[in-house]
Amino acid sequence: MRLLSPRIWGFSDYPEAITSKVEPQTKRERQIGSIAFIPFLLLMIGIPLISTLILESTYTGQIPLIDAFLNAFCVLMFGNLADLIILDLLIVGTITPSWVIIPGTENLKETEYKAFRKSHTIGHIYGTIFLALLSFAIAVVIVIF
Repeated sequence: MRLLSPRIWGFSDYPEAITSKVEPQTKRERQIGSIAFIPFLLLMIGIPLISTLILESTYTGQIPLIDAFLNAFCVLMFGNLADLIILDLLIVGTITPSWVIIPGTENLKETEYKAFRKSHTIGHIYGTIFLALLSFAIAVVIVIF
């Protein structure tokens, strides 16, 4: 996160009250953000998949779908909770170091960046639904194959 500008890694995550104060992301910033997201996507699928495969190997027969789902979901939720608690609530919403502030919005550090906590908590609730669906897909793939 520190290597890239918040205009690249977090622009779409910030509330409109912040992003409306600066120019929209450029095409180049969106492209770099998409490329930077690829490793995170691979980890988001790979880690719960490998973890569930390891768990399956401990079963004498085939792993039950519910066990595969719960394993994948819990692994993904650890990442989700770390993102929410450490990054969103603590770093961005409480400490707010200069490297998380979009250039041109420094004057919003004590107001809108602190309000970031509420909007991102709600966002993580919706994200949990996506993670449940992804976990189910991973579980189905492992149980079927």
